[in-house]
Amino acid sequence: MDSPVTVEINDILTQYDLGELVDYEKNERGFVNTAFAIYTLASGERRRYFLRKYKRGIGEDELQFEHSLIEHLVEAGAPVARIHSTRDGKTYLHRFEAGDDCVGVFYTIFDYLPGEDRYTWVDPILSQAEISASAVVLAGFHIACRSFIPLGRRLEPRILDLLPVVNETWSSCPARSKGTVFDARILEHQELVRGNIAATLSVLREATVSSLPHTVIHCDYHPGNLKFTGERVTGLFDFDWSKIDLRAFDLGLALWYFCTSWQGAQDGSFRLDWANTFLRSYQEFLAAHPGASTFTPAEAHYLPTLVNVGNLYVLNWTILDYFNKDVDPVEYLVFLDHSLNFTLWYERPANQQALEELCASSLSPHYVTP
Repeated sequence: MDSPVTVEINDILTQYDLGELVDYEKNERGFVNTAFAIYTLASGERRRYFLRKYKRGIGEDELQFEHSLIEHLVEAGAPVARIHSTRDGKTYLHRFEAGDDCVGVFYTIFDYLPGEDRYTWVDPILSQAEISASAVVLAGFHIACRSFIPLGRRLEPRILDLLPVVNETWSSCPARSKGTVFDARILEHQELVRGNIAATLSVLREATVSSLPHTVIHCDYHPGNLKFTGERVTGLFDFDWSKIDLRAFDLGLALWYFCTSWQGAQDGSFRLDWANTFLRSYQEFLAAHPGASTFTPAEAHYLPTLVNVGNLYVLNWTILDYFNKDVDPVEYLVFLDHSLNFTLWYERPANQQALEELCASSLSPHYVTP
């Protein structure tokens, strides 16, 4: 008798012209969606695809936004997996399960990207060449998105509106305690994070911030969402968090993911040398492309604050996942401590000054083409 997963995948494939299922492997890397590498046989040829089963609750408008972005990027030549349409021409399949609450589940089948899944978002140790290549792909993504006309929309608020919600979520944690080591750590650092959010909101309420460049942002750009061949990036994926927001927030979040150490006593400290490589490669790529808008002095001024915002964004995901799912508190304590340790690093004035000086120099007008 076939397993429930086999039955489920075969049912999905009946709506596609991709051949018969011969094998599959579950992707164990994700925290949000469920995914499989699926192998089919069509006209005597074995083929491999990537099947994503989206988390429950995602809206159809959000899928339309994500999929229209992916199709735009594929057309622009970005290293992004093509979506396979169903027999009736849709980029996704909507299915209801036994006992469903009328929400249902969405599925999409993608090409399987070439390259190696070399890293996750946890403890990525990249070479300087890999950091530079990753920065170039992010810059290329931002360039490609200039002409994007989206369908649908991402429901998550823009970061300036989301931060007060993050503050409310953090402040509500003690009342939701499960009585674990995770909750004890939150209680221990309540005032630290509240103070950090208050100071951050004060900076981002300055009038200049609202006029900073907006674009479509990836909003989850980390080494685990890239594939590498040698030291080249040959795949970029996971666009389900993408939305229209501050370009500088996308870069700040990426810097936090790529450059914050997970190593022992250095956990949470920010690798300024890695950030320098990333920023210079990003800016130089923009400057080399006529018509592309390089990072502005105003964006560079607020970038250190937005690196810190990137940390708060991931901290918010950590606590929401912990309280809304049945997760291992010890596993999630690692994520929580990582964000708290960065907050402690960032709160030291000397570190903030060093980060400000780095952003100003690495993104200086020297890199702007005449």
